[in-house]
Amino acid sequence: MERPLVVGVDGSDSALRALDWAVDEAALHGLGLRVVHASTWERYEGPAPARDQEDPGERGLAEGIVGAAVERARCRNPALRVEAEVLADEAVSALLREGSLASLLVLGSHGHRELTGLLLGSVGPAVAARARCPVVVVRGDAAGLAGAHRCVLLAVGDPGKSTEAVRFAFREAAARGCLLKAVRAWRGPAHERTGPSAGVADSYHERRATELIDRALGEAAAAHPAVRRPSR
Repeated sequence: MERPLVVGVDGSDSALRALDWAVDEAALHGLGLRVVHASTWERYEGPAPARDQEDPGERGLAEGIVGAAVERARCRNPALRVEAEVLADEAVSALLREGSLASLLVLGSHGHRELTGLLLGSVGPAVAARARCPVVVVRGDAAGLAGAHRCVLLAVGDPGKSTEAVRFAFREAAARGCLLKAVRAWRGPAHERTGPSAGVADSYHERRATELIDRALGEAAAAHPAVRRPSR
């Protein structure tokens, strides 16, 4: 079954930028878009909507946020399949649950701190650290939003431990026609950074890092032969 791209919204400018990016990303990969908003209104108002039409309460605010997001998404790309839901839960728990069934989870970098139960700035790191799918935190860089950087940067861990990240990076580079740069960092003991053996140690670590990158990227690189990588 096709897994949708999920975007969390809270009505903030940051979330709207994330929504726009998510619409374009879903269209790029031929995915449906699922718009979600986390709110704990049921804990305070119960299952029935507020009766005061001038004060819609948390439920009304939540439904308004989602409705506006769906309308914005459809205006940006009328052909995109869009569904939406208000999730009666804390933001982190709700998004982690959504991520278990998503191809990608997209969040803004910060949210409305004035409103309760919504997507806050601390949500992004918490979700990214625990989600079972790739997570993109959209920070609003103009070139990034427009896809003008033309490069995907991949930080490579140990082979076998970064497989999903490698596959995701290659899929993005292939879909966008971007250059893919893979990097790996290392830290040697202090005595290797000084003295006559410093150059030898650096050469060893650089060679070792290159070997690990080649091993980590091997399968994904073979599956995406058109993806360009910088020459060494």
